[in-house]
Amino acid sequence: MSLQGKRMNDHTVLVKMSEYSVVKDSKRLKTTLGSCVGIILTDGKKKISGLAHIMLPEQLKVDSAVGKYADSAIPALVKKMKAKGSREADLEAYVIGGANMFRFSSDKSIVKIGEKNVEASKRILGELEIPIILEDTGGDFGRTVIFDNATRQVSIRTLNMLVPL
Repeated sequence: MSLQGKRMNDHTVLVKMSEYSVVKDSKRLKTTLGSCVGIILTDGKKKISGLAHIMLPEQLKVDSAVGKYADSAIPALVKKMKAKGSREADLEAYVIGGANMFRFSSDKSIVKIGEKNVEASKRILGELEIPIILEDTGGDFGRTVIFDNATRQVSIRTLNMLVPL
């Protein structure tokens, strides 16, 4: 089951961790990312865009949370956009986030989670033949992202949120 973003106002939809949402016309999508990756898919011809806030690279067999994982959220976002009239051939992607937020952890899998999220997202977009037109990933800082569907402009504000463990 997909989780829908919460409407902040009439024009902006807030997409929280493990959620994805699709908008049309003059709506905006907003999220805040750390090691998570935000995948924005946009269809400029139909003025339809979607945002998935991905937490982990691959879906666990025991977890049915589709929006949480790159390998399930991206195909689900494509499907939802197609249901609203998009064609897969008209989609373009923005890949944002994937920071190294846990630099001092002794658990190396946590340290690399942002990088793994980016790698998985890019691999899946490649498999789906969706071109990446903007990438802003890595670093040791979070990001707040606002995507304006009407203009197809993305605003990225960096946040200094390094979390020592």
